[in-house]
Amino acid sequence: MANFITCVRIVCSIALLFFPPLSIPFYVLYITAGFTDMVDGTVARKTDTVSELGSKLDTFADFILAAACLIKLMPVSDVENWMYV
Repeated sequence: MANFITCVRIVCSIALLFFPPLSIPFYVLYITAGFTDMVDGTVARKTDTVSELGSKLDTFADFILAAACLIKLMPVSDVENWMYV
């Protein structure tokens, strides 16, 4: 069950790339991904299904979410160009 929740985060993170930044669907997917990030570890511990695969999948899902957010939000942020390098 926890691995399924983590996979939902991966799907939501990838889906973020297909919506305009700071739109309602973007926020819904972002909040869903954030909620699944909070819940998956708790579910794994409560159901005694902690695994090495789940740990690695969680790390991968965190990376995908962070990368998707950076890809979508950096162009609309008010950051000087020299800070991108």
